[in-house]
Amino acid sequence: MDLMVLLGFGAGMIGALLLNVGKGVQKQKVRVFLQGRRMFAPPHRRDLGIWLIGLAMTGSAMFFFPVGVALSNRPSVISAMTGIGLIGLLVYAVAAIGEKIGRADALGVALIVIGTSALGYVGSSREAVDRRFHDPTLWLVLGSILLVLIALCAGAWRRRWQRLHGIAFGALAGLLIGGGIFLAHAARVRAGISFGDQLRTPYLYVAFVFALAATLASQLGFLRGRALEVVPAVNSATMLVPLGLEIAVYGARPDPLELALTGVILIGVLLLSLGAAAANFRAPAASG
Repeated sequence: MDLMVLLGFGAGMIGALLLNVGKGVQKQKVRVFLQGRRMFAPPHRRDLGIWLIGLAMTGSAMFFFPVGVALSNRPSVISAMTGIGLIGLLVYAVAAIGEKIGRADALGVALIVIGTSALGYVGSSREAVDRRFHDPTLWLVLGSILLVLIALCAGAWRRRWQRLHGIAFGALAGLLIGGGIFLAHAARVRAGISFGDQLRTPYLYVAFVFALAATLASQLGFLRGRALEVVPAVNSATMLVPLGLEIAVYGARPDPLELALTGVILIGVLLLSLGAAAANFRAPAASG
């Protein structure tokens, strides 16, 4: 294999590990924000510094992914590195954060690793559809999904379903990231390759707001949810939302393999929510 291709794969792997493990570092110290202004003074200042390191790790991943694509010329393989990043997060969450992982969790993470990696590979290799769309359809579909997830997050926050909390806020963050990616492409479809023309559309501005909101949603998820719930949910939604929007907005026809991999990812998310979620639902009934 060509040396440049190997270097590209290495850059993609580093990017995936930085992105996912960096989120784990943020989870580890996210509660420092509950200290208010005291987080800027010892001893909380150290925790804030560690959280900022985690944020810098996720941000630096955005450098390695384009480098990986440029060196290897294989975006499908770089997209498939998502699974390696989740494995790195799994090791960090268990070894450094001390999160417990059961059989359902392990199987759920494994299915998400397989599903997101394969879907990234298949999706990047798929031929682009004729990307014409109507604005009302785009905003209606995106807004409807957003409202459903916000309602789910509100219920999880109010009732403190710990397992559903992490997955709900992770899915919301993933929707915002995936929706932002789709909107960035929509700006290109509507205005062409000129960045100046794209700035005359609303899509890039909404995508920027989505990116900021995704950071907030993931941190809220970390407050009560495990990293092993939040991050796989983020990655799953980030992969699935653009695919769903292509179907609903562009009228794309997904490959049967893409549908099968979507099912694998959803089963993985369901397994992550199994166990503790059921216990949280039973507890109020028992107390009543």
